[in-house]
Amino acid sequence: MLESWSGGLLRVVPDRGGDRVDVAESDVVAIKAIPARTVTRRDIRDLEAAAVHGWRALETAWLGGWLLRASGGFTGRANSCMPLDDPGLPVTDAVAQVERWYRERELVPAFQVPEPLGVTLSPVLDARGWPPLEDRTLVMTAPVDDARAAARAELPPVRVDDRPDDAWLAGYHYRGGELPAHAIDVLVNASTVGFASVDDDGVRVAIARGAVTDAPSGRRWLGIAAVEVAPSARRRGLGSHIVSGLAAWAAGLGAQEAYLQVTEPNTAAQMTYRRLGFVEHHAYHYRRLR
Repeated sequence: MLESWSGGLLRVVPDRGGDRVDVAESDVVAIKAIPARTVTRRDIRDLEAAAVHGWRALETAWLGGWLLRASGGFTGRANSCMPLDDPGLPVTDAVAQVERWYRERELVPAFQVPEPLGVTLSPVLDARGWPPLEDRTLVMTAPVDDARAAARAELPPVRVDDRPDDAWLAGYHYRGGELPAHAIDVLVNASTVGFASVDDDGVRVAIARGAVTDAPSGRRWLGIAAVEVAPSARRRGLGSHIVSGLAAWAAGLGAQEAYLQVTEPNTAAQMTYRRLGFVEHHAYHYRRLR
């Protein structure tokens, strides 16, 4: 991927991972625009069906093809309705049922709307006072083998445990605040989950969470979340390193592809993930009832 072109020099970032390469303009024989890969609605539905099990809510209920999720308000993904397929009744009636379900649990009714799966849903939400909130979130994917290739031998090893220890929890700053007491119940609520850590001289310098789940198509996915590097340890490549360690762990469990979510304005994180081979798959946004 061409990142920049100035002063007679082209800077290229490999789509499937690796370091930037500078190429002299005089050495370029031809440049060809490659169209973006086609991602179908079936692909989006398949990935999101795997993702709902990777960050599983404490309470769930199905309304046709819509998955209602509640977890005491901790994280948007675990406290919103995911419209994976047809709800089995008129959309207006289905939305009304969603509203009642969340109000019964004293939660603000919310939808996580994958684009473009919400084409028929969005006009109904607009009419009922559900505005889009927050920034769009990009879902990025990469082959697990590409992501694991960026491990740094000079950095401390990545350890993956089946539960987070106190240092891991202390390093996780969800939306900049303290974790609620039930957060750990959400974090460990997956069939196959790993908590990655990197320690340097006894100090926790990086963390991440991974969950391995299967999509309806049979494809096995690694979901990556909660990637954090201690402020004092940044700019050492620890973010890429710990993601690679999670990918190696997941490869041993048969995972073929990895996905992660990053907000659209966070271009710095996007570039880091692109160097690991991640590319945009689709996007989603949240809607909450006023």
